[in-house]
Formats: sequence, structure tokens, C-alpha cells
Amino acid sequence: LNYLTLTGCLKNLKVLNVSFNNLKSVPPELGDCENLEKLDLSGNMEITELPFELSNLKQLTFMDVSANKFHSIPICVLRMSNLQWLDISSNCLKDLPEDIDRLDELQTLLLQKNKLTYLPRALVNMPKLSLLVVSGDDLVEIPTAICESTTGLKFVSLKDSPVERIVCEDTEEIVENEREREQVEKEFMKAYIEDLKERESTPSYTTKVMLSLQL
Repeated sequence: LNYLTLTGCLKNLKVLNVSFNNLKSVPPELGDCENLEKLDLSGNMEITELPFELSNLKQLTFMDVSANKFHSIPICVLRMSNLQWLDISSNCLKDLPEDIDRLDELQTLLLQKNKLTYLPRALVNMPKLSLLVVSGDDLVEIPTAICESTTGLKFVSLKDSPVERIVCEDTEEIVENEREREQVEKEFMKAYIEDLKERESTPSYTTKVMLSLQL
């Protein structure tokens, strides 16, 4: 973790990728990298919280904290005023903060493979949100206003299939298989999102879509 602590001295750092590095925490000094634009903490599996000091990352537009153990969206993330892309999929979220609409620049919100039971109406108040991805298995309530929103939101529901694990003595192999699966799914989502962006000439009546995909 020492090398990550040193990043606080890198004032001009714009991109930091420390995905799949078995990190268990993030040092507050990272908040000193005030020019950071892209932060990837995905696949560390054990991160549960982010220091409030990361609220200083006002230039951050892309953040990936997928495949960790967040039980809620960190407060510091809600204060990243320029955030456009947030991937917090494959965590332990059970709900979203009611003030999530503070992220008024957010365009893409990836929430699949969590345990969300409902979506807050505040999502309608996010003017630039165009892609919302959420696992549908546990959802019991989706505000009508979200489906009828005129903000250009594309609602995508992913049906998650149970992951079957073979019990073996080599736990490192299990972790590696989990990481490979997460990486394949992330690549799939990136390709899907790029495809949506390319279809700008799609008729308006198909702007909002609800898909059920089996991964």
C-alpha cells in the first residue's frame, strides 16, 4: 500500500489504475491528486469504504470500484461533481442514497450484481443520466417516473445467473476464476455501451429500452 500512498505527491496525475491488486483500503492522501480524471479500484475484492478526502477529486470523470465490498455509495463519491461514469457493480449495495442526484453530470451508472430492492425517484432528477444498469432479481419497486422519464434514460435490467463454484483446495484458483469472470463481464458491458453510443440515429420511440440478459 506504500506505493499508493505516494500518489498523494503526484499533483499532476490524471489516471490511476490499481485494479486487481488485493488492496484492502485506500489512503486519504489520494485526495491530494486533485487533477486525477480516471480512477480504477476494481477487482480488489476487499475494499469497503473510501476516505472522505477523496471528495477533493473534483476533476474525476471516471470511477470504477466494481468487485469490492461496498455496502453503500461512499459519501466522497457523491461530492465528485464532475463524475460522468460510475461503476459500482458486484458489490454489496442494498439501496442507493436519496441524494444520488447530487451527481448531476453522471451519464453512466453501473449497479448490476448488487442486492438492490428498489430504485430511488431521485434518479429522475439526474439530467445527463443516459444508461442505468441494474440486476433485476431483487428489485421489487421501480418508480414509474423512471420508466416514463423524458431525460433520455436507457434502463437495462440484467438477470444474474447464480455462480456455481467448485470447492477445491487451491483458493487462489477460485479468486483468479472470479477475477476472469468479472473482467469478461466488464468487457461485455463496455462493448454494449459503445454499441448504444453508435446508434445515435435510432428512432425516438426506441430510445428507452428494457433488456433481460443472461450472463
